[in-house]
Amino acid sequence: MTAYAAATSTSLTIRADLALTLIDMLVLVTVAIVAGGSKKLGMSKRRAALAETLVNALAAVGMCLSMAIVAGIAVQRIAAGGVEPHGSGVVLAMSLNVAYAAVNFWILRRWKARNMAAASALARAQICLFSDKLSSNLLIAASLATAMIWEGTMIARFIDPVAGLLIATMTARWTIPVVRDTARSLRREFRRARRPVARLGNERL
Repeated sequence: MTAYAAATSTSLTIRADLALTLIDMLVLVTVAIVAGGSKKLGMSKRRAALAETLVNALAAVGMCLSMAIVAGIAVQRIAAGGVEPHGSGVVLAMSLNVAYAAVNFWILRRWKARNMAAASALARAQICLFSDKLSSNLLIAASLATAMIWEGTMIARFIDPVAGLLIATMTARWTIPVVRDTARSLRREFRRARRPVARLGNERL
């Protein structure tokens, strides 16, 4: 439905929503596989932690990629004089994002509860991811509604690209903690991996 809305409108924010949705789906499928696989395969805590770190790295890369795509298109549209959103997909996308916001808010609350019960880098990354999704949903719905209200004016031409820049800014805000946690986890895993090597070298000496 999001792809259909993007194809039947001229809105940047709807295309941004489609890009965010596809990237987030890739991350969430990977999270589901890792979370389920670590239990079924009986992974050691160390391997499970490494798998979660790699998933967090994927989430960070995905969020950075979506931020770059949205910001790049928004700057191009502003430089071109803006584009007013038109098409049947505008109303559909606005309705979808209101529904998405409700669903993502519910999921966000579940991740927050899980993190309070057992804090982890994976839970924190998902909290950032769904906070980003929720803020994007609200911004998209609000920008499309505002553009419809100001239809035919110069303001309406710039609401869409400015909303795209705001979405990119919010994504950057939620990406920073994920990148920081991932870097710390990778550094910790690297140090753990070096300890056996250093110990073996000392034994040989």
